[in-house]
Amino acid sequence: MNTLTITSTPAYKGNESIRINRSAKKINGHLSIFRFKDKDTNQFIVYCPSLDVSGYGADGDKAAEMLKFSIGDYFEQLIQMPLKQIENELRTLGWKHDKIRNKEYSKAHVDINGELKNFNAVDNKVERLTLEAA
Repeated sequence: MNTLTITSTPAYKGNESIRINRSAKKINGHLSIFRFKDKDTNQFIVYCPSLDVSGYGADGDKAAEMLKFSIGDYFEQLIQMPLKQIENELRTLGWKHDKIRNKEYSKAHVDINGELKNFNAVDNKVERLTLEAA
């Protein structure tokens, strides 16, 4: 099972990547995530756009725990899939298989500037964090 860690500084600025080792049943990688407080619900939201997975809660820690659980569950399902299905699943999310590094997938930033827009965040404040899978 993977260990998922969220760090607030420094945020990962490179291309997001995941490395899938099916024989060891392990996924490693770096993913950008965003944390903000929703204007309407007053809940904290932690969102990983590259996997289209989010978590929410009364505070940032609860939202992060929900996100880690959801991504962990997703990774467990992903690692059980046949290779072609893994590739199709990740391709639908915008990931590219790195042919040189056979087990790696990479993803470009969300927009041309690497930023997300139009969050329903209080004071338009969105915090960029890093999720590391090991």
